[in-house]
Amino acid sequence: MPIGIEDEEVAMAGHLELVETPDGEFRILMVDGDDVLMGLSKQFSSMDEAVEGVAAIREVAGTGLLRPASAERYAVLMLEEPVIDSALAAQGEQAQARAQAQAPSKVVNCGS
Repeated sequence: MPIGIEDEEVAMAGHLELVETPDGEFRILMVDGDDVLMGLSKQFSSMDEAVEGVAAIREVAGTGLLRPASAERYAVLMLEEPVIDSALAAQGEQAQARAQAQAPSKVVNCGS
């Protein structure tokens, strides 16, 4: 039987995830190889628009320049597009709590 990606761990730099938000819109998550959220797209009204957004993200990530920006620029962008939807964040907190409840506890001996 051939071994697929699902059958073995493969080290990756990261990946993109397409998620439907509680209000029926879509966002693209940029997740690193350790499953840490690195970026969150604007909201898209349809899956087709989100897929087009993936193409734009890939273009910017591959060829975009890194340039400095001010705290004021950050504040303006955050007013236009909140970083995390509160309902989506609440779902994440619940999922994290469930995962922690199911994970075996680790005991570390720090010496005495």
